[in-house]
Amino acid sequence: MNWTYLFLLACPIGMGLMMWMMMRGNGQEAQTTTPRPAGDLAGLHQQLQALEKQQASIIAEIQRLREAERSVARDPDEEPAPSHTADNRLA
Repeated sequence: MNWTYLFLLACPIGMGLMMWMMMRGNGQEAQTTTPRPAGDLAGLHQQLQALEKQQASIIAEIQRLREAERSVARDPDEEPAPSHTADNRLA
């Protein structure tokens, strides 16, 4: 008996079995999504607002650093003021 064909067919047969098992869904019905409680939604809104504030401060910091970089490029003798806010964020 030639076992070469069995080895060549092992991968496609295994993939077919896995696809069949996944389509079966382990015998469970499709789960419906449950609505989130109002408290979770309010918490998510607070997180979103906090992240938006953080993003705005990061954008302002980037703009400030770009302006400082431009001023250094114009006048190489002049040093920009040290950034205390960037040091606090990195610490």
